[in-house]
Amino acid sequence: MKLSTKLMTITLFFIFLIAGCRSFPTASDNYTQKARQFKPAPGWAGVYVLRPNQFVASGSNIKVFLDHKKVGMLPPGTFIYGEVMPREHFLELAEMPGAANKSLRFKAEEGKCYFFKTEVGFARQIIELLSEEEGKELVKSYKQSGFNEFDSTGKDAIK
Repeated sequence: MKLSTKLMTITLFFIFLIAGCRSFPTASDNYTQKARQFKPAPGWAGVYVLRPNQFVASGSNIKVFLDHKKVGMLPPGTFIYGEVMPREHFLELAEMPGAANKSLRFKAEEGKCYFFKTEVGFARQIIELLSEEEGKELVKSYKQSGFNEFDSTGKDAIK
């Protein structure tokens, strides 16, 4: 009986390990270069949502919403970027199994960049506003997720 429990535990460990090592699409090189310039177009603000590499929920993508519109999904070690109108916005992470949705209001100002780090923990999700310095460093080391649903110009469709 103990052997079968041990074998089951080892099997489940490898299943979770493999599920966390899947590949995902990345954004085009041009779009990633634009994001890494950290300079939104005149009249707009830049928004970066980042997800560090984590073992917890590494096989799941975090769904990101801006003003109740889905703007992308974040696999571990990625970010999404888009430009938004300068005004108040509502950033939200969709509910995941065992963790309720999480949201944050922020006011975007023209010409500024905003960096938000997301994390998934046991029965919780976190959104944290980062300093510009820390956000830029993370963006430089992460891949840009290809699950980015900002419109083709990178700007939000809500004006």
